[in-house]
Amino acid sequence: MSRQTRSVIVFIVLSLIWSSTWLFIKMGLESMPPFYSAGWRFLIAFAALFLYVRHLKIPFPRDIKSHLFFLSFGMSIFTISYGLVYWGEQYLSSGLTSVLFSVMPFYTAALAWFMLPAEKLTLKKSLGLISGLGGLVLIYNDQISWTGGPMAWAGLTAVLISPAFSALGTIQGKKAARRFHPVMLNTLPLLYASVTFFLLHIILKEPTVPHLPVMGYFSLIYLGLIGTALAFVLYFWMLGHTSALLMSSITFVTPPLALFWGWLVLDEPVTMQLIAGMLIIFAGIYLIGD
Repeated sequence: MSRQTRSVIVFIVLSLIWSSTWLFIKMGLESMPPFYSAGWRFLIAFAALFLYVRHLKIPFPRDIKSHLFFLSFGMSIFTISYGLVYWGEQYLSSGLTSVLFSVMPFYTAALAWFMLPAEKLTLKKSLGLISGLGGLVLIYNDQISWTGGPMAWAGLTAVLISPAFSALGTIQGKKAARRFHPVMLNTLPLLYASVTFFLLHIILKEPTVPHLPVMGYFSLIYLGLIGTALAFVLYFWMLGHTSALLMSSITFVTPPLALFWGWLVLDEPVTMQLIAGMLIIFAGIYLIGD
């Protein structure tokens, strides 16, 4: 199998995984406060990757410079980014949250202009970004629910800021992909992120959770093993073979794919509006990656 074919398959797998995580985050927030939930998600992911690192016999770095990088990297792409998402989604629907997060490619394009000289924003890529966002607007213009409320605007602001830190982490990961194995690039940052979330849980005096419903446990296990450990290893493997902007364009695909999950699991209808929007999004991704 060629590298290009593997890259296409991984892109599709990542899109399918991350299109489902918004729902599982929302499910978890029904029984857990946000930072407690995120802390367990990343701790489970770390445990899985730690065992995999030992299996692969990848040596853990011992120098302080590497650990400072992992701390900084984990703060940007995990702690701050996901912290804002978990906090904001308490007050927003999962569909609206996923669409708001889809501004990430615009942040990535802006940061890449300064931090990745080889990935300049061209006219074709700009048209691809506009096309991707246009496809989302077409699909969701009458489906995004806005319930308002006293904290809704704060949640919306938090979710809009969040992808800026994900974009920064993507750029950092892209630059570090040649120095670290993609599994190691995630393992220690996940540990640092988990510790940070548990500290926030204590400092902010979030309510304790004596026991969880079955769906709460299922949410944590799925998000930890599939939505984080597997997904981010695949993501940073891809970053070593393609552009940061193309990888960030996954956020254009995940919201409409969430509707696909609704069709597959809940027998919800697939409309011509969805099909047309997806075609526009795929055209945009083609322009970005061409």
